[in-house]
Amino acid sequence: MDPLTHATLGIAVALAVSPRGSSVPSIALAGFAAGTLPDIDIFLHSNTDPLFSIEYHRHFTHSVLFSPIIALIGSALAWLALRCCRKPSPYRPMLFPAWLAALSHLFCDLWTSYGTRIAWPFNNVRYSLDWISVIDPLFTLPVLALTLMALVKARPRPAHFALTYAAIYLALCFVQHERASQALQSWLKTSGPSTADRLTVHPSFGNILVWRALIEKDRVAQNVAIRCGLGAPNILPGQSTPVFNHPDQAIAELKIDPASPQARDVRRFFHFSNNWVAQLPKEPQTLGDLRYSALPDSLTPLWGMQILPPETIPAIKWRELNKMETRSWERFRPLITGEAFPAK
Repeated sequence: MDPLTHATLGIAVALAVSPRGSSVPSIALAGFAAGTLPDIDIFLHSNTDPLFSIEYHRHFTHSVLFSPIIALIGSALAWLALRCCRKPSPYRPMLFPAWLAALSHLFCDLWTSYGTRIAWPFNNVRYSLDWISVIDPLFTLPVLALTLMALVKARPRPAHFALTYAAIYLALCFVQHERASQALQSWLKTSGPSTADRLTVHPSFGNILVWRALIEKDRVAQNVAIRCGLGAPNILPGQSTPVFNHPDQAIAELKIDPASPQARDVRRFFHFSNNWVAQLPKEPQTLGDLRYSALPDSLTPLWGMQILPPETIPAIKWRELNKMETRSWERFRPLITGEAFPAK
């Protein structure tokens, strides 16, 4: 999720489990550091490998096995900062709260649909629960307000309330995900393809009211917007496009040497995209990640990789293909209000 959410949740978790009599500023600072440090991987970069950054984001720094190291570093940074401010605090009481704050970061990312390697180095699976968007103000802002209250009052009780709210909201996210999934299954039986080779359901940007589903049948992907309001869910069929479900299909279609570095990069992109990959209709040399789009009823990807001539170094290019603009928000609003959906 976003840095503000990670920082806030890290502080709330650390304060909630802080030892009796411990320094609130020291515990909060350790929770802040450990809650945000896993995202230090965003600074990993390679001038010769365009996929390096996306491959190593949510990689080893986001694994459960690495979390004690994050806790040690976070506690050390907090201890040093307090010492520099001439407000020294014992190091040991920070360790356990910092470790739980580090774990809060991993599970916070696990709730989204981006994919997180929490089981590294035992496997390279990008786990995701698809419950919540990477940014959700209704989750973050109440947790932030309660955490600030805990800091101002120097008491852990508001932090307990913050975590209770977070748990209730996540339970609602799970319920909404199940409602959207069941609505999609009902629609498939009555109006869509009777069966799907594979499908996925995740929330649209910033909310848990409108959900975005991807369905693949016979190598054709279709997306569906699902609005789960107070009544029965509404369905709005979206676009469809031919899709690859295995990297070897794209390698053959693009006439890439299967043993070349380009082919290796295509396989890496498929792993990152959980095999939801399609060629752009007007740019067949560009592969897009269909999981993310600015709008829930659109198949225009947010990002992708362009295949360059094999003699080029590097022979691929990472591209930002779409973003939320004013026109996108204008189209997004009727989906939230329900105006864009057919009448029941």
